Amino acid sequence: MGGWDGYMAISGPAMTQTILRKHPPACYACPIQCGRFVEIEEGPYKMKGSGPEYETLGAFGSNCLNDNLASIAFANEICNEQGVDVISTGSMISWAMECYDKGIITKEDTDGLELTWGDHEAILALLDKIVKQEGIGVVLGQGVRKAAAIIGKGSEAFGVHVKGLEAPMHDPRAFFGFGPTYATSPRGACHCHGYVGGWDGRRGMPEAGVPVECAQDPHGLSGKGKLAKAVQDYCTAIHSSIICLFTTYALGPTELARALSAATGFEYTAQDVLKIGERVFNLQRAFNNRFGISRADDNLPPRLMTPIVGGPAEGFVPNLEEQLEEYYEARDWEADGRPSKAKLQELGLDFVIGELYA
Repeated sequence: MGGWDGYMAISGPAMTQTILRKHPPACYACPIQCGRFVEIEEGPYKMKGSGPEYETLGAFGSNCLNDNLASIAFANEICNEQGVDVISTGSMISWAMECYDKGIITKEDTDGLELTWGDHEAILALLDKIVKQEGIGVVLGQGVRKAAAIIGKGSEAFGVHVKGLEAPMHDPRAFFGFGPTYATSPRGACHCHGYVGGWDGRRGMPEAGVPVECAQDPHGLSGKGKLAKAVQDYCTAIHSSIICLFTTYALGPTELARALSAATGFEYTAQDVLKIGERVFNLQRAFNNRFGISRADDNLPPRLMTPIVGGPAEGFVPNLEEQLEEYYEARDWEADGRPSKAKLQELGLDFVIGELYA
């Protein structure tokens, strides 16, 4: 939610007017049809294939100050072919560009590549090194947390990750509800394990006791911990149902309960759906606790706790500690980050108590 003059060149309208050819076959009866097929007919980025979506445009575009849409589509195709994540890889490259800009790494480290902001040729060349694990790509391919630990020199300060996973293109400085969501997600800074963007700044979730009032202000200083917990539980139930997040997060647990009841013949309520999600989420947390994750790991990187300069979210920083206090209370987790014995018993996870409290 910062400001950048080049954003329109890589926007959805720009794609529609230039390289978008058709939508590929969608899931049956889907009203969204989120896939896209693009074609670049000439030049170094000539290709046909799946088009970039929002995260790709953000990671390889605005994060790198790259307004060359063709290069982003080409990078997306390479990532798909090579099996690497567009969010993590684009974020990794933008981090490397900042390292280069600050003089932390030089051309000697990059085999002669000049990683200047917006240089799409350098972005593609560095992506090639990462997927082939050549030169500096060996370091960068390990992710920003490990790369920063290896390179050092203060580069840790602008490595944007939680628990080693690079953050997606949804900024908790723009929507405070993403603060506790990223900080406590079972796999790090993940928007899918609780896509709070569907609620924060828009609506509450009355089925979970979260009124509209606490969600309407994206920069509200209270209620975001409860909202994050509710949305995490709901999204976890969606994933457990093996259905599309896009078509269900915008509806709510009442509608999901109706769909599950119709599909299975069992009667589900909104509270059943949320309880299922809560049970799974706490089991995931207990698993991570057993491998050393604690309250100390529930945090945001320094960059996301630094005010944005410019743009609609200028000056805002989430009040993360207060949000996490509210979140832990709503979750009934201990101060060290473990689900309480009472919560585990309530959720039918008695067998976990011995693992966490032996």
